[in-house]
Amino acid sequence: MKPEIKVYQGDQIGGCITVISTDNTKIVIDFGENLPGAEKESEIEFDWEHENVDAVFFTHYHGDHIGRFMEIPDDVDLYMGEVTFKVMLNIRRAIKDDAAVAKLTERFENGSITFVERAVPICINDDIVVTGYEVDHSAYDAFMYLVEAGGINILHTGDFRDHGHRGHTFKDGKDHNTMLDVIKYYVHKNGRKVDVLITEGTMMGERADEEKFSEKDLLVWARDYFKEHRHIFLKVSSTNVDTLASFYQAAKANGMTMYANSYILKQFRVYRVAGRKHGTRMYDFWNAKQIPFISDREGADNTETYQTLDDMRKNGFVAIVGEYDHYERVMDELSDVNPEMIYSMWSGYLDPKRDAYDEKLAKFCEKYHAFQKHTSGHAYPEFIAQVITAVDPQQMIWPIHTENAEGFMKLDISEELKGRIKR
Repeated sequence: MKPEIKVYQGDQIGGCITVISTDNTKIVIDFGENLPGAEKESEIEFDWEHENVDAVFFTHYHGDHIGRFMEIPDDVDLYMGEVTFKVMLNIRRAIKDDAAVAKLTERFENGSITFVERAVPICINDDIVVTGYEVDHSAYDAFMYLVEAGGINILHTGDFRDHGHRGHTFKDGKDHNTMLDVIKYYVHKNGRKVDVLITEGTMMGERADEEKFSEKDLLVWARDYFKEHRHIFLKVSSTNVDTLASFYQAAKANGMTMYANSYILKQFRVYRVAGRKHGTRMYDFWNAKQIPFISDREGADNTETYQTLDDMRKNGFVAIVGEYDHYERVMDELSDVNPEMIYSMWSGYLDPKRDAYDEKLAKFCEKYHAFQKHTSGHAYPEFIAQVITAVDPQQMIWPIHTENAEGFMKLDISEELKGRIKR
């Protein structure tokens, strides 16, 4: 019997939930929170009690894909990448979410969390087979999933792009697009066809015309910029591993040290181990140090802190900061070296005309005269078209994670494929 597919909140960016079921088995892909500024202020109420879900697969660790994991009943197995688990655990510890830390630890110890490995099939109830393939995204551990169910092959892309550090490889003097190679050699292995393609379309709306700027472009720019500008404060997401790596490598090339808080340093260790496992030192972060904090407690001894600040003045730095007083004390103390601040996140958080506007963040960036250098974690329309063409879904193209599904009709794909777009 042909499997049933349901998508909840696919018409927005973030908070999308995909349910695939046969007569005997039901799986969910992603169960995350709505992003700030989403039109839907409240998440959907998923009926876990009656849905009888067997397993939930997470594509990666961003909150809009995994943020509601605490709502999932204990008897539902969770599948995710190992890095996703470790990053999520570090986040919950950092924000002192003791209940989530306890739940993740308990699930890991009792075996109800299984780590997804590249190209290793996972069979649920001897019925649905799910195989994960890594894709390039701003999260290190991002997967797309091939779901084989009821004689139908469904490919769920998760979030993806091809302009990050893992988007291309160079072999035998040739450039290889990682995702297109995976589709060609793994998804289509032995002539296998894909019937349904469920694909993200974050950049299909008003962001479609953004200037193309890759992580490699960012690294090259930063490496050159840091030659003359050696005192840098950086506002960036702690989970945007590629951008963190770009700035780290640029700083290292110029003899500058990256500074971050203890939580981010823990994430760096996770990325370093994962990167070396996969044969790359892009994510080493080996020389990163803890950012000094100036205690305002009466009688506090800040001698060591001021010694570190003097080293930062002398040798240069890239310091990851946030909109909190303890960072501002450090930033103000170093004002004598005329530091600059780079904002490497989405501009929408600083735009008062947008629902996602963050007033505190915007005032922080304005106070320190931040300028933006950022690359998107999502595929530009041209690459979405290439993926659709390469997958060549035989029955349906189902846009999700997008506010402009209609924009798929304008992609540079065949009219035959356009006729398969769900509308």
